[in-house]
Amino acid sequence: MDESLVRYLEVLQRPLALVEAERVLWVNGALTDLLATAREDLIGRDLPIAGGLKLDRLRRSSTEAALRHATGYLLDVVITTTLVSAETWMLEFAMADYEDHKSADYFRKLQALADNLPIGILISESGLRLGYVNTSLAAIFGTIPTDLLGMNWLEVFAEEDRGFLRGLALTALTGVPVRTTAKITAQRSGERTLDISLVPVTSRDMSVSFIGTVQDVTEQVANEARLTFEVDHDALTGLANRRRLEGDITDRLGKLTAATLGSSMIGFCDIDNFKLINDTLGHLAGDRVLIEVANRLSSSGFAAYRFAGDEFVVLIDDDDRSVEELEELLSKTIFDAIAVGTALLNVHASVGVAMIEAGDTASEVIRKADRAMYDRKQMRAC
Repeated sequence: MDESLVRYLEVLQRPLALVEAERVLWVNGALTDLLATAREDLIGRDLPIAGGLKLDRLRRSSTEAALRHATGYLLDVVITTTLVSAETWMLEFAMADYEDHKSADYFRKLQALADNLPIGILISESGLRLGYVNTSLAAIFGTIPTDLLGMNWLEVFAEEDRGFLRGLALTALTGVPVRTTAKITAQRSGERTLDISLVPVTSRDMSVSFIGTVQDVTEQVANEARLTFEVDHDALTGLANRRRLEGDITDRLGKLTAATLGSSMIGFCDIDNFKLINDTLGHLAGDRVLIEVANRLSSSGFAAYRFAGDEFVVLIDDDDRSVEELEELLSKTIFDAIAVGTALLNVHASVGVAMIEAGDTASEVIRKADRAMYDRKQMRAC
């Protein structure tokens, strides 16, 4: 192209482009500003004109068309085409009316906002192809924005997740907002959990794209999991606590009523003379004993719980052994020397086992087991 012509066209305020074989040879700054698109993203490609543009070789012509902005929205323009050489056209763009001038300015402001938001933003341009991502999204994925454009964004997810996410995006293209969480493995930060929301957008030509947000919620999910664990578990031993026990008993009662569980029993264990251990060796020694008993019950294969203080509970499902056999088994599981400092303590426990029966309540089940344990303790005292 003639350099003097290019310099002249470059300073004009009207958006201009030179096109050959329907591919862009050159654009001026006014057109890149109008589309909010970098020059290098236009050169060598088709202009983002909805439905394409028919070029008239015989005469200068003006056509109303829709230009796709970088945000995915369509701008109504009048395109005037002039054949300037055997195969080259000059295209001049004018906004259709003042309202569209305001719209273009509005879109530029929106993109400036999106570029600086602390959450990831993505916009599809056609189908699943992304035409815009902001720097925050690229940072979440540990890459640069251009690496996520087109269909590349799906490649950052694990192969087994891509089909699901593709289906989710296709659902958004049917006009239904969607939201999900997904995991990625970023090069620098490792495994991350993302909250992904896609909202459909219908353009003036009735084509549907989507705009989406992506937030890294790894710490939030971890904190929620930690809080959930703390609500249902004992801080000292790590065992499930009384609250969790009552819920699990209720669950078993439902299964027994529905005949989806053959049988279930509850074992109640009370450490003998635990107060003496605390009083003579101190509470740290007592804590050491509680932790070791919890570990032994956890290794028994039964669901284990710390009920309160020195009391523990296990739930036993579909076990053919008798109540007496299970009481003996649990006693042996707990009984063994525990090293506390330089001392070895022989720990004994009183154990009672009771059947869980349909029609009981969780409180009644616990009372039955507590009573069985108390009876066993009294028998040993005789």
